[in-house]
Amino acid sequence: MLKINNLNKDFNGFKVLIDLNWELPSGNIVGLIGSNGAGKSTLLRCISNVYNYNEGEILFNDVSTKIDRSELFFVSDEPFYFNRFNTRDMKDFYKSFYKNFDEEKYQELLKKFSFDELKPINELSKGLKRQSAIILGLSTCPKLLLMDESFDGLDPKMRLTLKRELIHLVEEEDVLVIISSHNIRELEDICDSMALLENNQIVFDQTLEELNNNYHKVQLGYKEAPAAGVFDNIPLLYLEQNNKVVTVIYHGEEAEEQLKGTNPILLNPLSVSMEEIFVAEMENKHSGSDRSSELGSSSKAEA
Repeated sequence: MLKINNLNKDFNGFKVLIDLNWELPSGNIVGLIGSNGAGKSTLLRCISNVYNYNEGEILFNDVSTKIDRSELFFVSDEPFYFNRFNTRDMKDFYKSFYKNFDEEKYQELLKKFSFDELKPINELSKGLKRQSAIILGLSTCPKLLLMDESFDGLDPKMRLTLKRELIHLVEEEDVLVIISSHNIRELEDICDSMALLENNQIVFDQTLEELNNNYHKVQLGYKEAPAAGVFDNIPLLYLEQNNKVVTVIYHGEEAEEQLKGTNPILLNPLSVSMEEIFVAEMENKHSGSDRSSELGSSSKAEA
């Protein structure tokens, strides 16, 4: 289990993480979402002890990650390697630090990824550098695997291969995997839960089942275009009004009952994607209001 308590991190006085608390059980794949500059990479670097943090503590299985990193591996968005080293050289380097490094698994992964271990890493493309880091990371047999934009640069076949390996890790080895990404759709079919990092903190962390059950998108139709202010006191995440037709995203029963109280002649449930949910939540957190978009009767916006 990973426990983060009151984590604070700043860069020359610029606060990135403020009193951040987060608790994650092992045996899960967690997607970490947030806008650019929200601090996703910083958080992963603090967990992996690449960055020192100002205050707080980070514990994995009740041991500080500052003390013991032997069961932790971080696949950075800019993978580390020594100049002129190839992947085999990096394997030998990591073997000296990771007592559980699995040579057989390493060889299997080379085949699965059709990867040339002898080519110098500095001559590889961005995607191949990432593959090298992923192969090495998985071969260390970590109990906590941190991945920063790790699907970026991988072709569709390699993405599928990676997803299968991660699912196997979690199911067979009870590993905790945290993946940060801007691509919500990429995470949707692999993660058990998703967390949103905004305003220097984890503002929510829910399983995909909870997200699907708690968030709703509805289209409402009215005899006449609703007057200004009709929806002001309804806790909506998103509102789009086009004359007599209104589309909203909300969570919870309170908003649903209030919407029915506006007397629509049509109330049509729509499917809502994870991307729509997180975009609405991110914009809502930035605006500090109850809805991410409030538009006039003749306006139209994209969720």
